[in-house]
Amino acid sequence: MKFLTLVLRSLFRSKRRTFLTVLSLAVSVFLIALLQSLLGTMDALTTSTGSGTRFVVQDKASFTNVIPQAYTNFLRQQPEVERFTVLQWFGGEYKDPKNFFANFGVDPESYLQVYREETNLPTLPLEQVRDFLRDGNGCMVGRALADKFGWRVGDVVPLKSSIFNLTVRLNIRIIFTGLRKSDEMVLAFNIKQLQEAVPWMKGRVGAITVRAKNPADIPRLCERIDHHFANSAQETLSITENAFNLNMMKLLGDYSTMVHSISAAVLVAILIVTANTMAMAIRERTTQISTMRALGFRSGQILSLLMAEGLLLSLLGSGLGIALATGVASAAAKVAGQIIPWMADFIITPETLLLCVLITLALGLLSTFIPAYRASRRPITEGLRAL
Repeated sequence: MKFLTLVLRSLFRSKRRTFLTVLSLAVSVFLIALLQSLLGTMDALTTSTGSGTRFVVQDKASFTNVIPQAYTNFLRQQPEVERFTVLQWFGGEYKDPKNFFANFGVDPESYLQVYREETNLPTLPLEQVRDFLRDGNGCMVGRALADKFGWRVGDVVPLKSSIFNLTVRLNIRIIFTGLRKSDEMVLAFNIKQLQEAVPWMKGRVGAITVRAKNPADIPRLCERIDHHFANSAQETLSITENAFNLNMMKLLGDYSTMVHSISAAVLVAILIVTANTMAMAIRERTTQISTMRALGFRSGQILSLLMAEGLLLSLLGSGLGIALATGVASAAAKVAGQIIPWMADFIITPETLLLCVLITLALGLLSTFIPAYRASRRPITEGLRAL
């Protein structure tokens, strides 16, 4: 305990400098925690519970092009295929352009089966499923989306799409609870409404999502499908669902490199700040350290005390930074999640928190060791000259 008291008194010898250093470390840890969590949240969008058994068949030239729905006839003949469903991005707006959320035209029955994990199919009331399948104007929405706009089963939702120059009025038949909040920020309705109202959409879909019986069959299936349609008017590109989602995320740019670059710059800043602070603090106490050695403190004890001081400084900074990041992440998930659907899943995971603590401690050790080692090995007579 006497050594802890000595470390604390040395650390707070200059309270203003210690406070500013801890604040700098806290801001750095805060930024790293948020950036790495943001990267983790965005990467999580490329995976889902059932994505290991699903792949997407799209137009080879661009995923924005439509393909013939008749392509499903070939898929139906493949023994490795369990189920498939068709989708088309609608891009509808609810009352105001600011009310953006994902909405698709789908085949109702097959959509529920192919995306049974995301829609939590086993828990859906049978009467709601029955009404959704029977009502040509029916739709299903996620719980988070329904709560955002105050929707209930039976409400009518008008959606206006500038892509198709079409407004549809949809009856809410199912409100489902997904495994993730981002899964609940979606609306799906019968694609026949779109195909019947838009002439060039008749018999065409945006993509086909296929569920394989065995994940090991997916590479062989993708190759076979693309080979079959290689000489057709619209060739296909079959890729895993994770790869498809990743391509969508890449529209944002190389966000991974950007986040890692910023994090690296912040780490360098932490190292410089901590090293400068500890070097100044140790240099100012040269005479004190020499006096302690003259009184019988060994070099190893001096080094340990100085290293403990650097570690304590790092722990204070990382603790404050983690507390700030956790609070901001919670608020961001509630506020930003209403605007950007995938932000509803934004959290700072325990792994990220542990990483921040370990990085800060490692940098604290690295920045403290060199000046502490020199001070503990400096000749006593040299340090006492200032007396």
